[in-house]
Amino acid sequence: MTPIQSQGSLSPIYLIHDLAGHIDCYRDLASALGPDQPVYALRFLSDPQAFQSLEKLANSYLTDLRAFDPTGPYILGGFSFGGAVAFEMARQLEEIGKEVPLVVMIDAWIGVADRKLRSRDQLSILWEKTKEQGIPFLASKVRNKFVSSAQKTLHLFLNLAGRIWRGLHLEPPSRVRLALLEKANLRLLRAYEPRVYRGPVLLAACSRKLDFLRKRDDHFFGWEVLAGQQFEICAVDAEHMSIMEEPAIREVAQRIQEKLTAPEVSLGPIALQGEGRESTNLN
Repeated sequence: MTPIQSQGSLSPIYLIHDLAGHIDCYRDLASALGPDQPVYALRFLSDPQAFQSLEKLANSYLTDLRAFDPTGPYILGGFSFGGAVAFEMARQLEEIGKEVPLVVMIDAWIGVADRKLRSRDQLSILWEKTKEQGIPFLASKVRNKFVSSAQKTLHLFLNLAGRIWRGLHLEPPSRVRLALLEKANLRLLRAYEPRVYRGPVLLAACSRKLDFLRKRDDHFFGWEVLAGQQFEICAVDAEHMSIMEEPAIREVAQRIQEKLTAPEVSLGPIALQGEGRESTNLN
């Protein structure tokens, strides 16, 4: 367990690494939460082939967490892949009667949410957003598409290199090991089928991605299993990577603090928190 911010009098928040096993993405979040909020993070240290399911990975992390903090309470969270692992850890803790005041999932998705819209619907949303936000929005979409395509090509090459290195029984370079880890974690995430969890959950999701999901009548980011429970979506004006940076991460930190400082207030039915902080009941 690595301390991001070890000082403070509040109950610590434990964050799980992202898809690539990194935890540096949580430094801006720790800073936004303030000096009185301890923040610890768990980075990936094992062989990426060691776990056959996300459930087993979460169970292994729980063993490490409870060795570090035997009593709790356990406030869990994570970005992207880490959010899904944090959710599964909380579900397993609930099974054994341990307290989890809050699970924070930052732009976390699961395999069922990875379905693409029809081209007609994608173009419709693109046109609507371009009319609203102008050329800067269109330019950002083109830039993000180019970066995404380049990353996919690079990962294909690195995974091929990894297979060659392993076939020769050689230790792959760090860049290749990273690509293999991302591929292994992505496999776990796509196969994961979450079960019902009754505790409080805050999902901070990119508002632009939520627009796409609403087009196919998916208001829950793939987490329909939580419908009707203490599950809240906070829409943040950011892209997947920029949600962990200023100014977006400050909004995420504010929502976390609101939940943790008002425990007597029930989260109630699923709600979508958008701009202006207006709630819409989706039930």
